[in-house]
Amino acid sequence: MIYAFDQFKTQITDPTVHIEKVVDNIAEKTCSVEVLLSVESASFSITLDGFTYSDTWEDSDIDKWVKTELEKHAEK
Repeated sequence: MIYAFDQFKTQITDPTVHIEKVVDNIAEKTCSVEVLLSVESASFSITLDGFTYSDTWEDSDIDKWVKTELEKHAEK
């Protein structure tokens, strides 16, 4: 998969995706997620905002949401 983000002037091809940190705003029931995309020659840190939940969330919910958000940045 090839990803492109406005803040980077390169395409990121087949990165290893690692969730670094989840910041939970309990009052608003939203999370932002810091993600590290790594390739052999470089690492790229991004923050994804907009995860929402009703009562609680599981790690697997965050994993699925990150995959969905990354697909929005996939080159077609």
